[in-house]
Amino acid sequence: MAPPLFLHEHREAGCFAVLPDRKFYRVGNLFIKRTMRQHEWQKMSRTWVVTPSASIPQRYRNDVAIQQYLRERTSIPLPAFAQTFEDDGAMYLVAEFVEGVGMNELPEGDRRVVQKELQQHIETLKSLRSDTPGLRGILDDQLLVAPPRLFNFRWNYHTCWRPRSDVKGDFVFCHGDLGQHNVLVDPKTLKIAAIIDWEFGGFWPEWFEWPFWTRPGGSYAHEGEEDDTERCREWLLANCEAVEQSHLPTLKDKLGSMPWTPEDSEDEGPSEKGTEPTDQEGEEPTAQQGAEPTTQEVAEPSTQEAAEPSTQEAGSGTPCELAEPAR
Repeated sequence: MAPPLFLHEHREAGCFAVLPDRKFYRVGNLFIKRTMRQHEWQKMSRTWVVTPSASIPQRYRNDVAIQQYLRERTSIPLPAFAQTFEDDGAMYLVAEFVEGVGMNELPEGDRRVVQKELQQHIETLKSLRSDTPGLRGILDDQLLVAPPRLFNFRWNYHTCWRPRSDVKGDFVFCHGDLGQHNVLVDPKTLKIAAIIDWEFGGFWPEWFEWPFWTRPGGSYAHEGEEDDTERCREWLLANCEAVEQSHLPTLKDKLGSMPWTPEDSEDEGPSEKGTEPTDQEGEEPTAQQGAEPTTQEVAEPSTQEAAEPSTQEAGSGTPCELAEPAR
């Protein structure tokens, strides 16, 4: 485990940002983000290791499925493609790299111009309706991830939500994290290039989509604004089943759970139809690669304490959720 400043200052080629729970890359026209493997979890002090939310892989799956759903039904500007895959304990999301700047970076007069177009796309989202909450018709497992403002003080930090089958009503499609930082704009034309980060989207009660896009800043209540956090939490607890998530297993974890190892004799190994992995494939990480933290070391961070870049350059974070760099 390494301090976050060390990891950020010693990034590999193509990596433009390291947050306590994710890494971000640009490779050609591809934008890539991935979760941290357990040996990469960052040590903030002697006793505090940042434990990423185990819900992030589901967030990535939802993001990709929602984008495909919207491409087929709307003209909302989105990255041209997106896909996920898992590799050795990390979940990757690969998408088109969209050129542009965050709406929040524009002068106030330019933001007002962009706001007019953005409002049209929001009305399009509101026209997508369902009599049940969730992701029916979008994703088979129907697991929602709560909007990031609800994670304050680690509330159900590793939890996804499955709506109960008997919940009926009038639900609209919500983005879930629609702040100006998630609206990428062509600074020359002031046209929206893409609305990104649909990880918290789905069919929710209409009031779940608080109008954070009307001002700069994160997707949480600022001083003097109405804070609906408790109302949203109460709705989730009353209408959904909490589904606790686990961190992804590494290759070492998967090999360790097999009933045989590469060192076993042939009669104890797999059948002739199987292929026995080589020693190189099954070897454990070296000390330089890092070891997983002990249970006593690991402590989940309060999202109010985390700070992270809000653009491709380092900047300030939000108190509710680890904001992603704009792309």
